[in-house]
Amino acid sequence: MVSWVKNLNYDAALKGKSILLRSITLADCNDKYVDWLNDNEVNEYLESRLSVQTKESISQFVSSMIKSDDNYMFAIIYKETDEHIGNIKIGPVHSVYKHAFVGYLIGNKNYWGKGFASEAVYLASKFCFDTLKLHKVNAGVIDQNIGSIKVLEKLGFQKEGCIRDDVLLGNKYIDVYKYGVFETELVSPY
Repeated sequence: MVSWVKNLNYDAALKGKSILLRSITLADCNDKYVDWLNDNEVNEYLESRLSVQTKESISQFVSSMIKSDDNYMFAIIYKETDEHIGNIKIGPVHSVYKHAFVGYLIGNKNYWGKGFASEAVYLASKFCFDTLKLHKVNAGVIDQNIGSIKVLEKLGFQKEGCIRDDVLLGNKYIDVYKYGVFETELVSPY
């Protein structure tokens, strides 16, 4: 159990210019969310692509994140319309080494390419450093996911290594890059 993390209240929204991050709820596990995870364009680089997603499966996953002592999951909300456009997860948080992975998706394709992923990763990283007092934030990205690579590099994440032929995409093994950022390297997207 990660006692230094589990008691933190993260229910208050993390506010950016265009989006806010709020704690995800079971009410977010709706048809729209299911559609995102079953859309081949949205899930192309996600582990969720490996099986058909249902309300039940995403509700179980979200419930496990809510109950988790070392994971945080936020809904990405477009402030202008109060619309849930994606999700971002932090974790697992390592209590000894004080680092965590961040993973994210903009599920609503109408919001792709508008900087919302960059804003979300920045807000989540600031939460990691300012609230969780982590030493480092990590991310993994499939080498073909150019959009995600641009997000991470824009924010100051450094490419730290390559895990060769790590995932199967279609019928081909693909490399995964590991990225990391320290608080002093994090660059604001604004």
